[in-house]
Amino acid sequence: MSISTKEELQFLLHRAWEIEKKFESLSAWKGFVSVGQNFRSTVLTLARESYTHRLNLENLLKTLNLEMPTNEMSDGVFDFTGMLDIEAIQKIVENDEIVKDLYTKLVESTDPNIVSDLFGKKNADFLYQTLKRMIDDERRHISMVKKIAGRIERIQ
Repeated sequence: MSISTKEELQFLLHRAWEIEKKFESLSAWKGFVSVGQNFRSTVLTLARESYTHRLNLENLLKTLNLEMPTNEMSDGVFDFTGMLDIEAIQKIVENDEIVKDLYTKLVESTDPNIVSDLFGKKNADFLYQTLKRMIDDERRHISMVKKIAGRIERIQ
């Protein structure tokens, strides 16, 4: 996969924005009220950092003079209804891995020369630095969730 146009980059940044927005607004809060008090801190951290990632993506889109997203994916992507605790935790980890992989593909598959030509060197550097920082955050999220996965009893 090679990202070589402004439209492709915009499309993928929009999908990342949708994922972060849905996690921050829907699943994290469902998880927050469902898990025991000992695990709420982790869920709150994930929600807060998804919010920060969404703002980072909005800043990237604005800085690169790309359109803001106008549509969102359905709520079913982050529905934990009826899941056992371990199933919900695995779904959270899967979604963090998906978004980490998306950010990684953006970094690895977007030609820096094209980004520099389209948006300028300074903005290209900003794009890559922001995405790499969010990749690191997602790796940390995955590690955090995996550490608690075996200790949660049940999400109602």
